[in-house]
Amino acid sequence: MKKLLPVLCLIVFISPKLVFCEIPYDQLAPRAPSADIWDKFDIAYKTILIGGLLVGYRSGIATGVASEHRRMKNNTVISKTEADKLIAQAQSLFYKPISFYVKQTDFFLQTYPVCKKIRITKLLDQLAHVWASSPLKKDMGYDFIEETDYEDVEKVCLE
Repeated sequence: MKKLLPVLCLIVFISPKLVFCEIPYDQLAPRAPSADIWDKFDIAYKTILIGGLLVGYRSGIATGVASEHRRMKNNTVISKTEADKLIAQAQSLFYKPISFYVKQTDFFLQTYPVCKKIRITKLLDQLAHVWASSPLKKDMGYDFIEETDYEDVEKVCLE
C-alpha cells in the first residue's frame, strides 16, 4: 500500500493536466460542445446565451477603450462624463434586438452547416466579431480592426 500511494498521487496530479489540455485555443471551456448543439436549444435559451455574449462583449470593449484612454492620458483617471461616453459608444455596438442576433446565428448555421463541427464557444466568438467589426471600425474609429463577414467565419470553420 505504501508503494502504491506515490503512484496514485502522481496519477491524480498529472491526469487533470492531460484532460484539460485537449484544446489549446479554448482553455476556458475545453469540453464545450460543438455548434450543432445550437439546434437543440429552445428560443429562450438561445436568447439568454446571445444576450450574455453581447453584454460581455460590450463590457469588454468599454473596459478596453477606457484602459486605452487612461494610457494615452498618462494613466490619469478619466472623468465620469468621459467614461459614460465610452460606455455609450460600446453599447452602440449591438443596437439591434437580441432576437436579431439569434436569428442571424440560426441563419448562419443553416447557410454554413460545416460550422456546426467547431466548438460553439469558438463559433459565437467569430459571430460576435462579424457583428462588431464594422461598428468598431466606422463608428468608434478603430482603424486597425479588420471587417469580417460570414464567409470569413466559414473559412475558420474549414481550417
